[in-house]
Amino acid sequence: MTSVAADGLRPDDFDSFVHFFRQASPYIEGHRGRTFVICCPGEVVEDSAILHSLLEDVALLHGLGIKLVLALGVRAQINRRLHECGVEPRYKHGKRVTDTQAMQAAAAAAAAVRMEVEARLSRGPAVQVVRRHARSSDAFRYAPAMTTVSGNYVAARRMGIVDGVDFGLTGMVRWVQADAIQSQLDSHNIVLLSNIGYSAAGEALNCDIWSIAVRAAIDLAADKLFCLTVPESQPFSLPVWVPVSDAEALLNRLVVQHQSFDDFPASVVPHRAPGAAAPPTGNGAHRAAAGDELDLERWQRFGLPVPLVAACTACEMGVKRAHLVDARRDGALLLELYSRDGIGTMISRDFYEGMRRADPADLAAVAELLAPLEAEGVLAPRSHAQLEGDLPFFVVAEREAKILGCAMMRPLGTGSDGRTVAEIGAFCVAPACRGSGKGDSLLDYLEREARAAGMGRLVLLTTRTADWFEARGFRSAGLAHESPLLPAERRERVNAARNSQLFVKDVGLDEVGSGPSSAGHDRLAGAAC
Repeated sequence: MTSVAADGLRPDDFDSFVHFFRQASPYIEGHRGRTFVICCPGEVVEDSAILHSLLEDVALLHGLGIKLVLALGVRAQINRRLHECGVEPRYKHGKRVTDTQAMQAAAAAAAAVRMEVEARLSRGPAVQVVRRHARSSDAFRYAPAMTTVSGNYVAARRMGIVDGVDFGLTGMVRWVQADAIQSQLDSHNIVLLSNIGYSAAGEALNCDIWSIAVRAAIDLAADKLFCLTVPESQPFSLPVWVPVSDAEALLNRLVVQHQSFDDFPASVVPHRAPGAAAPPTGNGAHRAAAGDELDLERWQRFGLPVPLVAACTACEMGVKRAHLVDARRDGALLLELYSRDGIGTMISRDFYEGMRRADPADLAAVAELLAPLEAEGVLAPRSHAQLEGDLPFFVVAEREAKILGCAMMRPLGTGSDGRTVAEIGAFCVAPACRGSGKGDSLLDYLEREARAAGMGRLVLLTTRTADWFEARGFRSAGLAHESPLLPAERRERVNAARNSQLFVKDVGLDEVGSGPSSAGHDRLAGAAC
């Protein structure tokens, strides 16, 4: 009979818990102090079971030191309230026409959702936990575990009359009060944003929650935007990482299907000019560009997945990462943030930006980059002819036509245990860029390429840089010229006098060895960029 602990956990469960906690520890520290905006659309908020599970995760994230802004949508709740009054919701161009009755329903729905969220986040710890871990009876003095705040943080204007239709109290998001929100976040409060925005004329307006969430992420210079989805809002099966350019290409393919609409805009996602810096954030961010108002809800009319549009828009406007996460998955936010590959889709602009295969024109720049390390004995020296012959195996990191980093990855064949092996060498980042995450991006790009090529293991020979690679999952395999993990032909060419150590990393399996990894990158490297 399998033994069961008092809390219902079996020994195997304890092993899984310990493994997950150890795996999560770098992410816990990496995310501490970061600002995340979480968009919870009305269809997610409407399901109490999903909402309550989500708020359990929110409470835990807050306890782990993450600064959180929750944007709470009520589209479904407004429609339900109107239907209960015998009123059919009105839409035009994908936007709600908000008359007085619809505005009353919007305000009531926003207040009800806010109260439910505040109540749920006010729950104290279980008494049995307090009894086991408290140091004194003071622990029984109940106080809310965290404080939530809300207010007139969203600036909006009336949408006005479009094509002869008066949209009434429907609002267009202009900006959020970034300084005021940041002050609350710095005071360890969770900020709640509703669908209600406020105009300069002193009116309360009904706004689109996707636009509010994206605007908040941009103006706060948030590290991440989370778009919680259900199958109806995100119908595609996407990999764990998608570059924003690929996501936009998908949206553009969908655009072609809707060209018959007379009012279909020319561009789905606002773009920065090539090479332009991200828009300014924080104080005055809303003045970054004229006409910078967001209107994302309208894309529902054309059948485009609004969460994907929101994620692309945020990344194009300076947010580092956007994540699409299925809200129905229990613990989805935790698994997305604290496991290597997550369970959703991460969209980013810059993770592999500037990474490409080297070409002959890069020879001189690569040689110049490697020369100081070769002179110090960190890298084995290569003649001009050797480097020229190796160049097809090099990847370079480039910005504005300047090579900032390089690395070589060469297939070696099969090791003694039957796994296909590729060797990483000549790994170098320009001194001015060290510590910026460029090395992480470069290494992760190589791992992605190795998986795509069917490699099962990466190996490298090093005398000075073991610590850096060990921190990124490589393990020591002893002296390179003696290790059977190195294919025999390569082992014979090792200069034993250098006493190089062999380090290996298995890349064909995920971290728990459950099968082929679907990951295109390591999320820790993504967090470090």
